[in-house]
Amino acid sequence: MKKNWLLCCDLQVQLQNDPLPLLGKRYLGVLVTKLPSEGNIYADQLEFSELEVPSTACRRNVRLFSGKYCTITLRPNGSPRLNLRNVDLNGIDIDNLCLEMMNEIRQALKSVIGKS
Repeated sequence: MKKNWLLCCDLQVQLQNDPLPLLGKRYLGVLVTKLPSEGNIYADQLEFSELEVPSTACRRNVRLFSGKYCTITLRPNGSPRLNLRNVDLNGIDIDNLCLEMMNEIRQALKSVIGKS
């Protein structure tokens, strides 16, 4: 990404909830360059308008673990959910498949819970 620096510009900020921009807080919005005013042809103005984001906006199904046979996602209430992937059973030794799945589920739960 190319970075361009605008020196000596005025920035007008229209925020929805905060009276002033908070240090380190990220805002989702649009930055628009306005044309220079008639009196001063060198004075650029930038205007930032914060986009309205619904308060219920959150990433659904946050993936905590992703493996060959299973994934663990986080439910909205904070509890983990184990999801099994589709497996092609043609020509596969069932006992070996069960052992591999058991080891992966054990590894997944250890990584999520942090217990041995």
